[in-house]
Amino acid sequence: MKSITERLRFVRSVFGKSHLANNGVDVAVKCPSCNNKSQKKKLSINLETWQYHCWVCGIKGKDLSFILKKFSNLEDLSLYSSEFLDQKNADLSVAASIELPNLPDDFILLADNLKTRDPDLRSCLFYLKERGITKKDLWYFKLGTCRSGTHRRRIIVPSFDSDGYLNFYSSRAIDSGRIKYLNSKLDKRDIAFNEININWKRELTVVEGPFDLFKCNDNSTCLLGSSLGEGHFLFRRIVASSTPVLLALDRDMIQKSFKIARLLSEYGCQVRILGLDGNEDVGSLTKECFLKLRKKADPYDRNIDLISRIGSLRSGSII
Repeated sequence: MKSITERLRFVRSVFGKSHLANNGVDVAVKCPSCNNKSQKKKLSINLETWQYHCWVCGIKGKDLSFILKKFSNLEDLSLYSSEFLDQKNADLSVAASIELPNLPDDFILLADNLKTRDPDLRSCLFYLKERGITKKDLWYFKLGTCRSGTHRRRIIVPSFDSDGYLNFYSSRAIDSGRIKYLNSKLDKRDIAFNEININWKRELTVVEGPFDLFKCNDNSTCLLGSSLGEGHFLFRRIVASSTPVLLALDRDMIQKSFKIARLLSEYGCQVRILGLDGNEDVGSLTKECFLKLRKKADPYDRNIDLISRIGSLRSGSII
């Protein structure tokens, strides 16, 4: 087994200048995945386990095989595999260091089946039409379903990362009495939903669920829930890019909206909060109505936040 000194020497030969932590094991280098001009060393590599993680872009893995193959050269990858991995790890493929989800085997695009006679597919299309989803939306969001199995009579909404690879999917039942949402098993905190559509330099609309996205402007993403914090890839990416944010969470989540806005503002991000004008959520709006409300959205105000928290305490709510 190679010594820590030899491992550190290898890392420096590949990634350049580095900073070794006080524990003598974790080394920080410039991340090749971030693709920016910053010299900040945000990619952390553990010299004992070879696990790595970038605080800015969120790339991570169990060993360096993937990152060397994608951003370095075959000589470095070969040296790493032969000299720094034991045989068990050396035999692992790139897929072992990066987990990616797969769509259900019988996934089909609804936009390709607009004239279908299949009653289940017709029900899915009718459900989407009733919710104001257009043919353009079907193609843009690549909405699909399955003819059989767990996802039959469910709308599947896939998500793709910045390179166009599937990184998550969520499916919603069209029938009452069933579990409303089924998600892929990957941790939703590790992705930005449909990052492929995001321009980090423009204001980003953040909603709760995939069905809210259908009523938003194009530069939008969803939380797959109602929380966003420092442990989320989306949060770190917003902060790293200083992306202005429009929070458009459900009407009953105002305190969580303020909490997210408070945290983002502490990191220097501009935040606006959408008023739903009496509606329950973005999904219940028309696109035209959303765009009008978007124009009227107010910047996050610490004073209003404080008054709201005081009012919640008086009413016995927990913030």
